[in-house]
Amino acid sequence: MVPGGRGKEQDVLRDERVNEFLRARLIANLATVDPDGSAYVVGMWFLWEDGKLSLPTNRTTRKAKNVARDPRVTVMIDDSRGGLDLRGVTLVGRAELLGGPGAVELNRRIHLRYLTERGRELEPVDRYLSTDDVTISLTPLRVSSWDLRETPAGRELLRTGEFYPLAGP
Repeated sequence: MVPGGRGKEQDVLRDERVNEFLRARLIANLATVDPDGSAYVVGMWFLWEDGKLSLPTNRTTRKAKNVARDPRVTVMIDDSRGGLDLRGVTLVGRAELLGGPGAVELNRRIHLRYLTERGRELEPVDRYLSTDDVTISLTPLRVSSWDLRETPAGRELLRTGEFYPLAGP
């Protein structure tokens, strides 16, 4: 059983809302521990399978070196849109680095969640993604989720549209 937030004993991974985020094609924000104890956070592609979150990378990256030194990680996946349309899931646990042909094959499967086969084979894309030689594998020890759309304030803002949607540059 993977407990939820503080004081919760239910298995949060059985919650459909949590599974929706883990199955969605979103960006996982991975936080690892830098040597000075500060957090290093980076957005990543991911795959949820068999109770583990897998993230492709290269063994020379800062995040891989951090995981090799200190396996404590946190991942936040959200699909927030603006106003109080804020929802997501956070997984806290220990990670390990997987290597070898199995990791390369798994990483390609993760790439193909986000790219078409043709897009993955484009020469500059292939050159870049072919460096992903290890997989960060997170086993969650604690999972929590939130959905402020379900609060009275969130419902009212969604009903009236009186908020600014998130927008890029």
